Amino acid sequence: MNPDSPLSLLLKEPGRSALMSDVDGTLCRIVDRPEKARVPVKARDSLETLSRELALVACVTGRPARVARDMVGAKSVTYFGNHGLELLEPGKEEPEMVLEGEQVTRAARFITDNDSPHWVAAKIRVEDKGPIQALHWRGAGERTEQMVREIAEDARAADLVTHWGRKVLELRPPDMEGKAGAVESLLADTGLTTVVFAGDDQTDLDAVKRLRKMKSDGQVEQLLIVAVDSDEGPPELMETADMVVAGSDEWIDMITGLAA
Repeated sequence: MNPDSPLSLLLKEPGRSALMSDVDGTLCRIVDRPEKARVPVKARDSLETLSRELALVACVTGRPARVARDMVGAKSVTYFGNHGLELLEPGKEEPEMVLEGEQVTRAARFITDNDSPHWVAAKIRVEDKGPIQALHWRGAGERTEQMVREIAEDARAADLVTHWGRKVLELRPPDMEGKAGAVESLLADTGLTTVVFAGDDQTDLDAVKRLRKMKSDGQVEQLLIVAVDSDEGPPELMETADMVVAGSDEWIDMITGLAA
């Protein structure tokens, strides 16, 4: 490990350090179809190694927690999936749901009530993530995006929260904090004082803002924010990050170097 690497701060007190990473766009490249995304084997192996050295290694992702674990392949890593709705800890087969009751099914009911053959014709693809329903339109045109914006208006009228990502609209229950709540929950009452977080999207920016607040409140002593550059990512994430890497390959190289 290069002692000049920004990630070396995690090894000064590994028992009080946490490494957190987004998955899509961060541990793997964005692809047209989400189900075709692949996390490189060296990323999996590096995360496994680091989970034995650091107090916490976590993937904070929009994917369902079990899907994320299957995709990443590192079984000793903690997965906070569905943007903070599902916590899947090492050794467990089923995630713990953060929300209960009617909110869990509200988005799915909206899709059932509003899905239309016009969505298929417009190349809108629905991803069922349980409490969250995602509408993808990568590869479609501006008319499709306008249709998605109209769907978003109907969803808000149905008391759902709309969250925009990279060519994706997520319909969420109203009482969820997203990745911001996930990172705070992971760190609460743990005594962890050093945190590295990497991400590329608007949802990651929410987590970054919460982590910055935790640092200003004295809950975190050392914080390093790594932004994975993208033409589709929020400019504010790139501006507020402590360092920007060119793509997921560069971020993977960094954690591979740390694991070595």
